[in-house]
Amino acid sequence: MLVVDAGTSAVRCHLFHPSAGIVVSSASPWVYTQEAGAPELARAFDPQAVWRGVSNAISRCLAGRRVSAVAITSQRQALAFLDADGNEIYVGPNVDLRAVFEGAELDEIHRDRIYGTTGHTPAFMLAAGKLRWFQIHQPDVYARIASVISLADWLAFKLSGEIASERTLAAEAGMLDLESGRRAEDLYLDLGMPLDRVGLTNSDDVMGRVTAQASEQTGLAPGTSVVTAGSDTQCGLVGLGATAPRQVGIVAGWSASAQMVTASPVISSTGETWTGVHAMANTWVLESSAGDMGNALRWLKDTMVGGGDEAYKELDELAASAPLGSDGARAYLGAGRMDMSNLGMRLGGIVFPVPLTVSRFGRQHVVRSALEGFAFAFRANIKQMERLVGGPATTMAIGGGMTQSMTFVRILAAVLGRPVKLGDDPRATAEGAALCARVATGHYHSIEDAVSDAIGVTTVEPDALDIALYDALYMAWIETDQTLSEQPI
Repeated sequence: MLVVDAGTSAVRCHLFHPSAGIVVSSASPWVYTQEAGAPELARAFDPQAVWRGVSNAISRCLAGRRVSAVAITSQRQALAFLDADGNEIYVGPNVDLRAVFEGAELDEIHRDRIYGTTGHTPAFMLAAGKLRWFQIHQPDVYARIASVISLADWLAFKLSGEIASERTLAAEAGMLDLESGRRAEDLYLDLGMPLDRVGLTNSDDVMGRVTAQASEQTGLAPGTSVVTAGSDTQCGLVGLGATAPRQVGIVAGWSASAQMVTASPVISSTGETWTGVHAMANTWVLESSAGDMGNALRWLKDTMVGGGDEAYKELDELAASAPLGSDGARAYLGAGRMDMSNLGMRLGGIVFPVPLTVSRFGRQHVVRSALEGFAFAFRANIKQMERLVGGPATTMAIGGGMTQSMTFVRILAAVLGRPVKLGDDPRATAEGAALCARVATGHYHSIEDAVSDAIGVTTVEPDALDIALYDALYMAWIETDQTLSEQPI
């Protein structure tokens, strides 16, 4: 299987072998374009340059090999608007903030309806906000929009020539009616922005075949199955084996999403969390995200140890050399409990006992306190999900780039006070996408069968004394976090 993972930092291609896992990888950077008249925080891809880069990355990864299917997964809330001929009008990332004011206006009037229908808010992050921006600021461009799909859907279209909307990604972009399971056409009609009637596909469907043109561009054989495996987080759940109700999967990459599998939609009455659909049919997810944790870790790495191939390893060694509790240091680098009803800038930083002539703090304390702060943020989010579902999670699993720090994984297990399952490869999203493709192409009967046969995990057990110590430290971290949240900026 070939997996195309369109993440926040780059597009990565992985060759997945059923017995060996990921054996070859390549990558292509995102290429952005300058838009006339767009606000400063707007971001849009150069679709032609991106597709050339993706095609080349696929070709490098294949190196002449043949694959039975291509599985595509992507960042959430990244969208593509196409005209009636399939030409790109707009392709943008999840960090495109052009619609902050337009989304705020939608929320002021329609927030309860949008959240109650789609399980997502605020509107500026969703398809509704982006569409409203074009409707107001570029009405001639808006009038040409014929199809609204996700980033992964667009890549699948470039390979197959078929336009479709994968279900998990439609939900994450606020385009799925959670109750009916259909595209939220009634909602968007009431918002004055009718949605096109694009068909929905599932994570384990073959949505098309590689065209002759795409074959020439990528090196994929014509007719190769194309599977839009869906949202990177939901694919991560599959890759971590989180498929049963009340199982929690954490995909800790650039952002740090904690999702609990549920048997029915669970929607917060106050709008703190998100609700979406799982890759499996008739299964949902409740999400309480800790924020852009991986991005914060990268900042910490650049600040504390600099660049280089061994920088993250050095960061982990620094954290491991500091004592539990970091001698009183507490870090607040943006990770926290999800509350989508109350977004905004807040104070953060790293606090520790002073004077420094007594405390003797070093880099190791700063780094460990950051990892402990990340773990405390996950605990706050998991407690929030457990409160909403009315009971404890049954299992915890984590994947993503941050799991390359075993110090962090051990801290997390102790902070949660429970065993944490670690995927056999940090790239849980890519593994999950490959498993979805294997179901789609008939290698497995269902995602559950694929997971039970293919997922390997290591369980990290917490130490009883560490659990007790971190219980007290967690309460102190929460208290300081609340104090910082109340301070004006």
